Amino acid sequence: LKTIDPPAAPPTKQPPANMALLQAVRTARFAPLLRPQAAACRCFAAPALQPRSSAEAKCSPAQAVSTGSLGLGAPLSKRNAGVSVLGCAIAMVAVGGCAQGIGQLFAALVVGMARNPSMKEDLFTYTLIGMGFLEFLAIVVILIAGLLLYSE
Repeated sequence: LKTIDPPAAPPTKQPPANMALLQAVRTARFAPLLRPQAAACRCFAAPALQPRSSAEAKCSPAQAVSTGSLGLGAPLSKRNAGVSVLGCAIAMVAVGGCAQGIGQLFAALVVGMARNPSMKEDLFTYTLIGMGFLEFLAIVVILIAGLLLYSE
């Protein structure tokens, strides 16, 4: 028995559509380096790829570090209020986790008292100790969230 292979597809000369889009984005990204007047393409260019001014190009790297042009390592000149609010909100998610933990703690107390009513006092003592730990964690989280919100 002979197996018949399907005929091979002729090679395509055009790149697929997604590859053409990638090439267009890549070209647009480097276009500001070639033509500084192309303002429409500047949204694709990273700040590191922007041409440097002649004053920055003439100084040595040691002088650039001392003058403060460190790129991402440069100190912030303005307060980013939106980032601090976002950090505070993310930290406050842990307070919801503490509330959920307290709810599970008391649910376990009810189940434990239903299974063994004679251990009621001991179970309640352990529940209060656990609730104290969870409340302490919630207070610490609220303090850290306040530090994130009001820090510069």
